[in-house]
Amino acid sequence: MERKLKLTNKGEFLKFLDAISKINDQGVILDIKDKQISALVSSLDSTLILHTNFDIDCDIETVLNIPDVKKLKHVLDTIEKDEIELIINSNNLEYKGKDVKFKYHLYEEGFITRPNINLDKISKFKYDVEFDLDKTTLQRIFKGCGFAHETNKIYFYTEDGNLMAELTDRSRHNTDNFTLSIGEVKFDLEAVPLNLDNLRLLSSINDKFDVKVNTEFGVVVFDIESNGIKLKYIISALTQ
Repeated sequence: MERKLKLTNKGEFLKFLDAISKINDQGVILDIKDKQISALVSSLDSTLILHTNFDIDCDIETVLNIPDVKKLKHVLDTIEKDEIELIINSNNLEYKGKDVKFKYHLYEEGFITRPNINLDKISKFKYDVEFDLDKTTLQRIFKGCGFAHETNKIYFYTEDGNLMAELTDRSRHNTDNFTLSIGEVKFDLEAVPLNLDNLRLLSSINDKFDVKVNTEFGVVVFDIESNGIKLKYIISALTQ
């Protein structure tokens, strides 16, 4: 029996693939079951992890070993329809449209190594503080990078009842700094430094993040859910 992956919103699926490709675009496993496509990817230095799910409206269970996520994204973008069906063959994904046809070959099962990440352990973390961070605030932070360009660190902390974001490097002397007050909060937070490059990967997201901080393990989690896509970014804090 022919297996088909039905996508009712190709545009949102492309956003799902785009989020994955920003972290890792080579050799990604897509798990399909329970009416969801899920992926778990990490950066080369393992300081950034993304666990993401995309809702679909079909009951199939399989694993797709994707060689090149960007390549798949580009070929899907050639299709003008937003509701499409992909045929899942033994070693490829196939599309048979009126104007566009393609076969995208897959890796064999076992060729790609899954990231050694314990999601159950992460889900049981207790978080010290939780706050929202929207796209406008992120854009203002990144505008400050034009001034504080000597650093690749950002610190989140509280001061006088306000949540602050500071671009600087506290491990170095005489470094320019840029500080933005995000808003009033009812919690205290000691400075949590993050790699700014990891935060930049979130800058294309158009919605608000739910941010949770675990100071014990030095982990900051950015959660977002929009139009059938769930994104969980797990970022390891720096020492200082």
